[in-house]
Amino acid sequence: MKKARFKVRDALEELLNGGHQDISTEEIAKAAGLTRGVTSSYLSQLRKDGLVIKYGTKPIYWKIKENTDVFSKFIGSSGSLRKVIESSKSSVVYPPSGFPLIITGPSGTGKSYLASLIYKYAHQKHVIAESAKFVVLNCADYANNPELLSSVLFGYKKGAFTGAEKDTAGLVEQADGGYLFLDEIHRLPIESQEKLFTLLDTGYYYPLGESKEARQVHIRFIFATTEKLDNYLLQTFRRRVPLKLELPSFSKRPLFERYQIILHFFYQEAVSIQRDLKIAYGILRSLVAISSAGNIGTIQNKVKLMCADAYRNDNSKRHCITIDNKKVFLEEYVLLEYQKVENFEPVMSVGDKQEVLKLISVLKKNEHQNAPISDNVLEIQSFLHDMKQAVLNIDLDEKMAGVMAKRVKKVIIFLRHRYGLNLNISDSDVRTLTQFLDVMIHFSEQLNLNDIESLVRSVKKRYPRTTYLAVLATQQLNFKEIPQNLVTLAMVFLIFAPKVNDIEKIDMLAIIVSHGETMAASIQSIVNNLCGNYIFESFDMPIETSMLDISKKIGNFINQQSQTYKGTILMFDMGSLSQMYKEIKPLLSSDLLVINNVTTATALDIGLQIQQNNQFKEIAEKAESYRDVISTQYYEGLSQKQNIIVSCMSGEGLSKEIKNIIKKVSQTDTDIITMDYKDLKNSLDNHDHEYFRNTKVILTTTDIPQHTATSIINIYDIMDKPGTQKLYALLKELGESDQNINALIEELLKFFTIEGIGDRLEFLNPEVVIKEVQKITSKYEKYYHLSLSGKIKLNLYMHISLMLERTLVSNNSSNKGHTIHEQMSEAQLEFYSVSKNIFHDAEVKYNITVNDYEISLMYELLRPLIVD
Repeated sequence: MKKARFKVRDALEELLNGGHQDISTEEIAKAAGLTRGVTSSYLSQLRKDGLVIKYGTKPIYWKIKENTDVFSKFIGSSGSLRKVIESSKSSVVYPPSGFPLIITGPSGTGKSYLASLIYKYAHQKHVIAESAKFVVLNCADYANNPELLSSVLFGYKKGAFTGAEKDTAGLVEQADGGYLFLDEIHRLPIESQEKLFTLLDTGYYYPLGESKEARQVHIRFIFATTEKLDNYLLQTFRRRVPLKLELPSFSKRPLFERYQIILHFFYQEAVSIQRDLKIAYGILRSLVAISSAGNIGTIQNKVKLMCADAYRNDNSKRHCITIDNKKVFLEEYVLLEYQKVENFEPVMSVGDKQEVLKLISVLKKNEHQNAPISDNVLEIQSFLHDMKQAVLNIDLDEKMAGVMAKRVKKVIIFLRHRYGLNLNISDSDVRTLTQFLDVMIHFSEQLNLNDIESLVRSVKKRYPRTTYLAVLATQQLNFKEIPQNLVTLAMVFLIFAPKVNDIEKIDMLAIIVSHGETMAASIQSIVNNLCGNYIFESFDMPIETSMLDISKKIGNFINQQSQTYKGTILMFDMGSLSQMYKEIKPLLSSDLLVINNVTTATALDIGLQIQQNNQFKEIAEKAESYRDVISTQYYEGLSQKQNIIVSCMSGEGLSKEIKNIIKKVSQTDTDIITMDYKDLKNSLDNHDHEYFRNTKVILTTTDIPQHTATSIINIYDIMDKPGTQKLYALLKELGESDQNINALIEELLKFFTIEGIGDRLEFLNPEVVIKEVQKITSKYEKYYHLSLSGKIKLNLYMHISLMLERTLVSNNSSNKGHTIHEQMSEAQLEFYSVSKNIFHDAEVKYNITVNDYEISLMYELLRPLIVD
């Protein structure tokens, strides 16, 4: 789907093509099917991007801007290289004759191309004559022969050296009035640099062999190098070049621009072979992921080879050639048509609709399964993380993001002031919210609103008080271009999530009603802030408001509540308002306490009791004072049924534990036989294959030489990938499902972790803590798309279990860890942010805070798996 602002541009273009003139914002809005406000915002963005022109006053009219800027073909000119292009233009137009510049960057990043565009721009701006030349010299060609270089640059007089039979003009003279581009300037010898900066200073030079009559030229200089200037160029030379521009390597370019570069190369090949190209997104993803190539030419060569192979293999000589890799992403393609103008905007502005729909589906599933709210927070974070890496990446509209951020911060202040919620929202959290909402804007037309409403109902059912606050926040944010339910969901998951448990633990409905403009809100604000939670809602009523109107307003509020409270408390400022008892009571399914003549002190007392989860009866009574095992089955020897033998050297008890684990997850009618290790050895030594014909596998805790009778697996080998695969294959033969096999391996990991940490944990129960550890590990796997081997999982289980206890102990002492954010790389910062969410439930459960140092240890454990 195109970005909305490009839909607006298309609507304008269609109107113009249809013969319309002087097209207003209202006409464009109608054609695009958007509101006038939204259309106006998008038109402003398009104007800023140089795509449309605004003219007229009242009304304002719009037209498409024809792009004649020579730099427009340089990918990134309006993006990451905008400042480079602007500086390049300045070097051309600055009076009286511009100034020299030097372009740095790895080989093949476009330095020569940029230099040629600067020359063309000078022609376009008429600051050089039409006949002015663009003369190029690669200094590396003459690096070992300074004299030859001087003669090439400055020319020479007849007789200047052997073979100099006539006066010969150099490149400097040829470039007179135009541009001289010296590439690989770092290969220029020192003596040549000295001659050159004299030319830069005075405009005069001496050809080789000339010492009396200097020649004058008017030249504009562009230099380029792949090296650091300080290492090769004289300081006196560097001072004479005021502008230094750097072009980044391919891997340092923004993702959006890397895709544009790759598509540009494919388009060039399509034109060259006169065929349309149908390119698998997987190919684009693999090319854009190449991080070792600083040279864009490397990418271009890869594209050329792919097209050549596809052309050679296309025996049918069809009009369209398909370029794909059957190993990746065959389900999606992009079509480049060679007969059409090169334009990738529609391709680059398409969003991965399926990923958004998948996200909504997963959020719904998690809510139906009563998953922790942190799971859905992580799902959204993962979605945004993956969107940044997707082919169809959506760039955040910074202008809109700024507007959103200001409104969100204002709402955060409101929630803290009115409802006592210190949400501790960082700029990063706000940006995550705005990124999510920005993505939703792009996909709003594709979303099934019924699915969204269903998800909101599920969220409201689980988090009614939080959802109520989120709806209030949504109303204040006033993002009309986004479905309000989506904003509410974003607020619940990305803003309120850390406070959900506190907000939802309040099991009574408390309301303050007062005559006047601010009294009720003032008391509510004080009490909620002192309690540090949303306890009270308030209603301020003008004196002239009737009892019926007040009752209706409170009734509407009560009807919005989707949970059954243990009691409702109404606090009024005047006795007359207590008459509403008869109006309000029928709306409630709980007891009602009415307190007249509300004060801050009495409201605070009530609020503290509610916060402490006191019983309704207790609060009502105090209000009066305001007035003055697993069974197992043991088999010896051979079973006549399909069976698995478990035999552990450390004893039959351990064997039975493993048997119980297998039986718990098994879905097939397979006997699990436990045997004494000595008996097993005797049986293997004294019986042949026939004796074990129904035994599919023997599981042990020690190495036994392989026997022809049946397969033997050391249980500890399951922790490694080959062992896992072997057990997996054997169990599949028994008819076990993938799900059950994975569950068995997970249970064995859990069992051996408990066995390993049982004697090392002093405070935590191994049986309990392992469940939390499994959740934590699973979340890391899901976020980073990992499939950890059993051995790595076992290591993680052990480490995290001991870490949780270590943190529990250290949190009760003076050692709170230390902050190391300044030392973190970008990957570490992302890992830190994700980890804080992943450990959230464990922190709440054990009342601990996992510090930065512990997270850094986790990062070191997982770094080889998550960092390229």
